[in-house]
Amino acid sequence: MKLLLKKNLENLKEDIREEKSEHFSRLLEQCKWYSEQKLSKEHPPTSITYIGMGAANLSLAYLLTGQKQYFEEAKRWIFTAVNYDVWGYGFLVDVDLSASWLLYGLGLSYSWLKDELEEKERKIFLDKLILQGTKIFEYGQKNKGNCWSTDYWQNHNWINYSGLLTTAYAIKDEYNEANIWIKEIVDNFTYVMDVMPKDGSNYEGTGYWRYAINFFLVVAELIREHEKIDLFQSDFLKKTFWFKLYQTAPNMEENINFADVHDTRSSHSIAAYYKLAAEYDNEYAQWMGEEVRTKFLFREAYQSKIFPGIMPEAFMELIWYNPKIKTKAPNDLPLSRFWPDLGLTVIRSGWDRDAIHFSFKSSAPGGNIQWQESWKLDKANNWRTRSLTHYHVDFNNFILKAFDSSLAIDEGFHRTSRAKVHSLITVDGLGCLGEEIWNEGSLSDPDLFDLNSKGIFNVWRDVPEDAIATIEHYSNENGYTYVVGESSKLYYREANLKRNARNVLYSEKGYFIIFDELESTDSHTYTWHMQSEQFADEIRKNDFEIVNGKGALNIYSNATTPITFSSEETVLHEIMTPQRPTDVREIVLKTILLENNEKVKDMVYVNVLAPRSTFEEEFIKVKKINIGTLVGVEITGDDFEEIFLFSQEGKLTYKDIDAKGKWLSVVKENGKVVKKIAYNNGELTY
Repeated sequence: MKLLLKKNLENLKEDIREEKSEHFSRLLEQCKWYSEQKLSKEHPPTSITYIGMGAANLSLAYLLTGQKQYFEEAKRWIFTAVNYDVWGYGFLVDVDLSASWLLYGLGLSYSWLKDELEEKERKIFLDKLILQGTKIFEYGQKNKGNCWSTDYWQNHNWINYSGLLTTAYAIKDEYNEANIWIKEIVDNFTYVMDVMPKDGSNYEGTGYWRYAINFFLVVAELIREHEKIDLFQSDFLKKTFWFKLYQTAPNMEENINFADVHDTRSSHSIAAYYKLAAEYDNEYAQWMGEEVRTKFLFREAYQSKIFPGIMPEAFMELIWYNPKIKTKAPNDLPLSRFWPDLGLTVIRSGWDRDAIHFSFKSSAPGGNIQWQESWKLDKANNWRTRSLTHYHVDFNNFILKAFDSSLAIDEGFHRTSRAKVHSLITVDGLGCLGEEIWNEGSLSDPDLFDLNSKGIFNVWRDVPEDAIATIEHYSNENGYTYVVGESSKLYYREANLKRNARNVLYSEKGYFIIFDELESTDSHTYTWHMQSEQFADEIRKNDFEIVNGKGALNIYSNATTPITFSSEETVLHEIMTPQRPTDVREIVLKTILLENNEKVKDMVYVNVLAPRSTFEEEFIKVKKINIGTLVGVEITGDDFEEIFLFSQEGKLTYKDIDAKGKWLSVVKENGKVVKKIAYNNGELTY
């Protein structure tokens, strides 16, 4: 049986004439490109993940056409890799991603072409797969508890074992030891699927979601076919498309780049969308796949930093596309959604290209399930299962896009993540208690960089079990979306924080009220950071404006104590991967900073963030309210007004409002109250 093709090769040969004709053309175009490439006889000084994918594309083209040129070209790619002494360059040679990508692509090629190869060729090919498979399997076994083989929530675990499983199924009839590999890997993924987030989210971000998702899908298909275990029934796989959809920018081309995301275009996989559509009859996933294939494919290919990228996935697109699944645009889907494991809230104003898109997240490091389950595993086995290099110091962080522009941004791929390079609050200039690790040295030290790449030397290494952030409340009712994240336990213990709660309130009027509660037993300078692509101008006292292309953002700032505005620029350089050490990613952060003039124990920031088109003027006026300990804003638009009040003492008195509670919002239209929300004694009332 040929892997992934089941018994449907003949059906596929029929489908490429009509229903899959365009996808077949894409495969052949990719194969033509391969025929024009020079391949080094010596292992190149870079990642070689692309070679296995090239071989798989060419092998499938031969199966479908019987044309000799594809067979010969497939052999050129196959035996180029087979003749390399090692698989991988400079970092975890033979036992990490380059090797596993080759085991995936070449495992498929062996399954598909072995009956066509001469006996000598077949033996050389088989022997190399056995050699490389043995190396990576034994490394995983030998280093269990301290490498990717037990980093159950990390892409290296999924990709390395997926590649090995593909080769194992391809050679198991000729190499009995492969069955030992299969059992280990099936057990691995049965456990992984059980402890992945039930809401479909991924702590490593949209870039690594895209990098790894096809390997999840391949493994699920292979295991279902051979072991009769249906991992497609996992909640993670059932729901993961929704995570990706809502973490896609309004223009549908770019991503929302929490965590390690190399760039805003490394996020799409047509093949994954097709497979998720086919497995779950998901018309939205089918629509997304077709949008990318027909509109975004080549821009994704040349601007994405994910390697080997979207183009080599042509063979998977062809196999997984089910023309019977209809397409449906997401216009009828809810505009707000919440993922509890990652503490992720998304608020959209619509599904059009110029819509507002706001994302906010706050959870335990790496997500709540990983944090809880990994601590159990590590205590029970004396292991280290949290490889959190790709997770940032971004609890209570937010990203804002609107009018096809980036207004509040994340720093993206960053190995030495700190609170100050996110849209967070620092306390006397300090952030996460894990940042102390950078006092031990920098990643310019090759040994520390090596440990960082292995997921060991990172900001979360020594963070204790109780250091978490939590979502205290999320609701989306009666015309309001409200979420609050509390993160005081993740700050330096010397700060003696009692509370660091970021509240986000959206009343569907086109702006966000973000109010931060800060409490400590000591007096501090609390600095409010927001990262952007452009500097902010102060247009009035504590009113700011950021203009960036088609979009602009007005920020109206208030606080319980006098505050001062400043700005700074930070340039971040990061090596993308130790296998491509000359591939450096750079981003420039332009930061707005607000901080209290005199140190205080407790304070509250109230900031109104109002995105707008650069072709329009400010659409609201904001009056600041400061009466004793009462702080708030009065927001006036053309046909409405909203009054927001906050009081730590629980007394909310202003104009015709006389209420008890911590905070409230009242929206009026034509002088009449149309909706209101209040928070009192831990409960929301409307």
